[in-house]
Formats: sequence, C-alpha cells, structure tokens
Amino acid sequence: MAFDFWAAAAVADELRRTALPGRVQQVVQVDGASLALELYAGRERRYLLLSADQQTPRVHLLADKPRRGVDTASPLLQLLRKYVRGAALIALEQPPWERVLRLDFQHPEFGRTAIIAELIGRWSNLLLVRETSSPASPEPAESVYRILDCIHRRRPQDGVARPAMPGQLYQPPPAQTGLTPDALDAAAASRLLTAAQPETPLWRVLMEALQGVSPLAARELLLRAYGDAAIRAGQVGELGPLVDAMAEWIAMLQTGAWQPCLARDAQGAPLAFAPYPLTHLSHAHLTALASISAAVEQFYGEKAQSAGDSYAVARRQVEASLQRAQRGLEKRREAIQRQLLPAGEIERLRASGEWILALATQIRPRQVELTPPEGVELPPIRLDPTLSPAGNAAAYFKRYRKARRAAEMGQPRLDALAVELSYLEQLGADLALAADRNEIDAVRVALAEAGYARKRLARSAPPGDFAQTGQSKGEAGRVQVQGPRRFASVEGYTILVGRNSRQNEHITFDLAGPDDLWLHARGWPGSHVVIRSGGRPVSDETVAQAAGLAAFYSKAQREGWVDVIVTEKRQVRRPPGPRHPGMALVEGERVVRVRPASGTE
Repeated sequence: MAFDFWAAAAVADELRRTALPGRVQQVVQVDGASLALELYAGRERRYLLLSADQQTPRVHLLADKPRRGVDTASPLLQLLRKYVRGAALIALEQPPWERVLRLDFQHPEFGRTAIIAELIGRWSNLLLVRETSSPASPEPAESVYRILDCIHRRRPQDGVARPAMPGQLYQPPPAQTGLTPDALDAAAASRLLTAAQPETPLWRVLMEALQGVSPLAARELLLRAYGDAAIRAGQVGELGPLVDAMAEWIAMLQTGAWQPCLARDAQGAPLAFAPYPLTHLSHAHLTALASISAAVEQFYGEKAQSAGDSYAVARRQVEASLQRAQRGLEKRREAIQRQLLPAGEIERLRASGEWILALATQIRPRQVELTPPEGVELPPIRLDPTLSPAGNAAAYFKRYRKARRAAEMGQPRLDALAVELSYLEQLGADLALAADRNEIDAVRVALAEAGYARKRLARSAPPGDFAQTGQSKGEAGRVQVQGPRRFASVEGYTILVGRNSRQNEHITFDLAGPDDLWLHARGWPGSHVVIRSGGRPVSDETVAQAAGLAAFYSKAQREGWVDVIVTEKRQVRRPPGPRHPGMALVEGERVVRVRPASGTE
C-alpha cells in the first residue's frame, strides 16, 4: 500500500487546517529515515511524522509524542535544531499531482527555510533547503533552493540522475509524463482506450496514462464509474461515466471533502487506507475515521506489529536485493531502447548517404545542409562542413550500419531482459507470500542462483520435503522449505499450491499428471495450482475453490476480483531456450473470475 498523491493531498489539507500557523517546539529523529516535529498550533501540541523510508514513505500527524530513535544527533538533525526549532510553520505546498510536500518555516534569527518531503518510493528523501538567488538571474520566476542537508545523501559519483548533497542546488523530481486528470474529457478518454489492448485492465491504462493516479485510486474510480473495478479496456462502451467520475474525483480534491477510510480483511489485518471510501474492496471491512492521519497511522502501526517478528529484517534485506536487481535490469533496458531507432529513421540514414554521393558535385565547400531534389520524401540532410562529400556519406552509412545492428540485436536483448524482469517479479511474489524464515531464505538463494545476489551459507532449518541449495566459497548452503500447500476440495480432490517458483516447477512438471487441471492468476506473478483429478470430472465448485487459492497466493491477493486461467496440465509446457524455474507457456485455457480465498490446509 503506497502513500499516493491523494493521501498526500488529504494530509496537506489536514495540516493547513490544524497546524498552520504553528511553532516548532522540538525536532527529533525517530530513525535513520524519519523525523518528527513537535508543533504548537491552535493552543494544542501536535506531532508530525515525516518519513523517507523507502518502503513506507509518508507524512502524517501522530496521536502520541514520538520517541527519539537515535542516540547521536546526525548533521541533519543538528541543522534542523538550528534553523527549524523555534521557527514558525507558515506555509505548506504540494506541486500538482506529485507526492511531494514542502513545509516553509520562518525563524526569528535565521530567516526562511523549508523541509521538502519527497515520498516517491526508493527515491524518497527529506531535504532541509534554503531559498537562494538563481545563478542565471537575480530575480527568478520560481524559487531556487540550496540544500543544507538531507536524510539520504546521493553523490554525483554514484551515477544517480538527481544528486542530493549539502551545498548543491535542489533539483525537483522529474516532471511526470501523461495527461493530468483534470484534462480527461471524452476525446482524451477515447484516445486512451483506442491505444490500449482490449484485454488490458482499465485501471492499469489510467494509472499509466494519467498523472497522480495510483492503482488504488484507479480501481475505486472505475467501481464508481462502471460498477466494476476490474473492467478491461475492450469492455468499455460509454465514456461518459468515466469522465463524470473523474470530475467528481477532481471536485473532492478541490473542496477537500475527504472521507478517510481504513480497510481490513476478514482476520482484521489492514489492507489499505485512503482519503475516500474504498467501496471497490467489497470483501473487506471498512472503517471510517476522523482524519487521514489517523488512517495512515493505524495502517502502518498495525502493519509494523504484524511484521514485528524475527523475519522482518531478513525480508527487507532480500527485498532490497530484489529491488537492486530490478533497477539494474531496467537501466539496461533503457540503454538498449535509447540505441533503437524507428525503421523509417534507419532508412533515412541510408538514403541520406546515397543522396550525398548522388549530389556530390553540387555540394560546395563547408556547406552545412543538402536539400534533396523536389519530390524526394526526405528532409534536408545535415552535413559536417569539415568533411568532404565522400566523408559525409561514409558517416551516414556508418550510422546506418550501427542502427541496423542495434535493431537486429536489440529486440532479442529486450526479450531476454523481459524474461529476467518477469522472473524477478515472481520472486517478489514469492517473498511477499513467504510464511517463515526458510521461505524467505529460499528467495535469497534463488536470487543468488540467478546471479543477482552473492551466494552465502544459509542458516540451518528443520527438515522438510523440498530443498534449495546455494554455495558460498565452496561451502554448501541448504534451505529446506515445506512441501507444497495441500487443500482438499469439496469433492475430495487434492489441490496443490506451490510456495515459490521452484515448487511451481515441481508441482507442474513433476507431480501433476497430463489430465490434472492447472490454474494460475492471469497477468499476475504467483503460485501454480494443480487439481489432482486424474482426468475425472471436476465440478465448478472445485474449480472456483482452486481458482480462489490461485488468486490469493499471488500478487493479486488484495484485489476484489481476479481472473484465473484454467487448463489441463497437458496444455502447459516449459518455454524454449534459457529460462528460470517456474516459467511456463499455456495454451487452450479458459478464464474464471473469482475473489481471492485462502482456504484451509
């Protein structure tokens, strides 16, 4: 559950009502990524948490006074005590559609400073900045800030796109691409649907095309527009309901008419929070709360309590390794894509070289541009004035050959990277579903075996009937994981559910017979599920039961409805070429839509 733009906007409204103007009485550092301010406003003490934790970035008021979490004051904390303690909180700004908040302070001795909270996942940060003059103009159109310090320092030599170090000018996050939600009219919605594949979930189309729209907000929007949060792009008829629902959404933002909500599952565990009722989570218990801060604090507080066991640290370590691996692959993919040119551009390079040779006698010394004859569909050709016509033609032919090689080799490399990223998504699902330390360690070992983490000796574990092995400098490390989850269907058939990618491979290609039924959440990483029917008739109730398990033991666990593919195991095969455990190709499937259900082993 991410702290999205809408939650940030609701918190900003709440702070403007309750904490502005206010005076900072104390600043504490709660942990290595979080700060807390004690504010006196409206004749009350209030406690504001600002967290740049990469997993749970957020800003909200606290019900109780926070405890100091660090013994030694960091340089940032010392500066905050100098510039912010004793200062007045005079303004709070949020850039349009961004998960960024800027808190402006006025100190009686040191003047004006600001804390900028960037709540953007792994790039989250808290920066103490001071307004300065622009190097280009003494009267800039927009404020320019210089960083005094930040909670996560990012050095230029580390290769980051946006360094953050004391003394540097502050660079805001890159502007989002896509349409702003308030610009969504019938014509824009029609263009989005026309460009989307018919089977693509519409919430994903909205999330990718519109600024500031999270998956949670997109699903709730579609529930209100069409009564179906999982509707696909090809199922949409009238566009009016979508446009009207978005208009109501924007009105909520403009009026501040928030309705904070906390959703819990049947066992009382927190599922999600939002500044609006989460009606699309029809299977959840919804609690209305007085403020968005109360919803956020309860959500993360209860999450921390449920995860406060010996597995939390190990889970975070493996998750960090997964994220590093994903970032590395994404950078490689972006580098390859930058080298790829459209087919028309590649042919333009070849044609440019040929026309330079054909018109060589017409090129004057130090000429910088050549216009092809009338009727030739080719833009003016740029020339290097230091080269001869033959040299310019050779340069174009060289670029043509390089671009053609990149096109020929680039797509296979992109396909290979897509396979690797898909596998990492599956390992992420394995980690999210891991029930004990052994299953967490199994993900770490799988990462090491795939070459994305250093192999080391795994800790000892109780006996089990499924094992994974890793090596560390010649020593064998062994992680023993319980066997597949087993459930009994209403007809007495055994239903097998893989615990991770290796068990998916095992139950699909070793345990399942050709006539058994095979199920998997459509479009989501997760467990393979097998109904051991041996070709005997399987009732719709059993299929629905197994499909509910496939949905629950996947990344779609918290969705209201999930599409699950069902087919005979004979229609499932290993993909050709290099592959990772658990990968499969499916033919002849049908789709059932179910609610995720955990069942009883």
